[in-house]
Amino acid sequence: MLFNSVIYLFFLPATVLVYFLMPVKIRWIPLLLASCGFYMAWRPELVLLLAFTVWVNYISALFMHKMSKPRLILIISMAVNFSLLFFFKYLGFFSDSLRAVFRMVNIDVRIPEYSVILPMGISFYTFQAAAYTIDVYRGKLPPQRNYFKTLLFITFFPQLVAGPIERAGDLMSQLFSGGKPKVRYVSEGLGYLILGFFKKTVVADRLADCVNVVYASPASYTGLPSIIATLFFAFQIYCDFSGYSDIAVGSAKLLGIELTQNFRQPYLSGSIREFWRRWHITLSSWLKDYIYIPLGGSRVSKPRYCLNIWLTFLASGLWHGANWTFVLWGGLHGMFQAVEGSCVFKPRKRNLFHICFTFLLVCLAWIFFRAESINDALFILFHIGSGVKRWNEPAYLYEILSGMGITPLDVLINIALIVIVASLDLFAGDESVIGKCSRFPAFFSILLFSFLFILIMALSKFYSGGQFIYFQF
Repeated sequence: MLFNSVIYLFFLPATVLVYFLMPVKIRWIPLLLASCGFYMAWRPELVLLLAFTVWVNYISALFMHKMSKPRLILIISMAVNFSLLFFFKYLGFFSDSLRAVFRMVNIDVRIPEYSVILPMGISFYTFQAAAYTIDVYRGKLPPQRNYFKTLLFITFFPQLVAGPIERAGDLMSQLFSGGKPKVRYVSEGLGYLILGFFKKTVVADRLADCVNVVYASPASYTGLPSIIATLFFAFQIYCDFSGYSDIAVGSAKLLGIELTQNFRQPYLSGSIREFWRRWHITLSSWLKDYIYIPLGGSRVSKPRYCLNIWLTFLASGLWHGANWTFVLWGGLHGMFQAVEGSCVFKPRKRNLFHICFTFLLVCLAWIFFRAESINDALFILFHIGSGVKRWNEPAYLYEILSGMGITPLDVLINIALIVIVASLDLFAGDESVIGKCSRFPAFFSILLFSFLFILIMALSKFYSGGQFIYFQF
């Protein structure tokens, strides 16, 4: 089930209503049923794989809690978790890569082709389940003794398929406390929903029309079209993913549950390191706690520190997708951070130059993230400057815009929408937009979100059914 679907507009209020009508002690049961139904709306049979993943971690946590040396159980649990992830997400990728390598060296080896369905959200729920088991192993929390409660923790529908990747210590107690509905939570929840739908259905989906045309056939568009599409993609993916996170946070708020903020104005970052403290915050935290720190973190020699950073971001790139473009994207971010950490470029105070330079580096890396292949990404990089000198010729601009299937009015609308998003981020500063609005009179919030709601009604591509980008991960 997609957030940006008509059925979700009925599903969410019905779930909230049933949840608060039930006795406090058993409210989690209809929430579990709703969460399973939410996932099964896509492909019902794959809920069995999800349930099995939860069962493996549930049993592992129980056994580890009783053992004096539970390391072997942890290893088995992680092997099962990531073997399933490898089979469904990466087996075809690695078999294709091996086949290509053998062709390059003229070795005739027949490697079978694999084509399996990628379960929606498997990367997210695998990481969340693995974190639960590791935290139990580390003694950070006791194991949950009820399998179905563990299942709810993993399947909680607002964050099931695209995060935030929640920690058991933060979410489990909220799921089973059964608090009372609060006016503040309702108003904040509705605010997050409006903001999220605005970002996704108005901004991201409109920008996607231009981006998809150029990146589907990079050789047909060089220079200014590539620049426009890349800049538009930077805001498309930001509004798409942060929009999903806002809807997730808002949906949970209506149930009286607080989810982790996953974004905090990332394009206002003064360095790549700061960018990753503001972008996909729960993934960054996961990578830091379960990969970077176990590798030694920063308390090692400079070369080892750079290697730790680089390996962590290679893992991040591979987590995002089974394609070498994602690996290179992660590798670039790792290299940027390693250079920053080695003091070659290490801004001590954020200013406009640092923000613009960081945004430029992020956009450079986004080319690899969005391109269909490495060859496409390199073509865009090597041809992105051609014809740029003609940007001030109206006839040339009209020609390239027509070739991209968009009108000057479309471009003006898209630029205006980007300005609105940027203005909201500047207004929020280091807070969330909802948090900042709470500091102003209620009239201000009503005016702001009424304006966004009008834009949703006027410009939304809600009925286009555009899937969230991160659903593929």
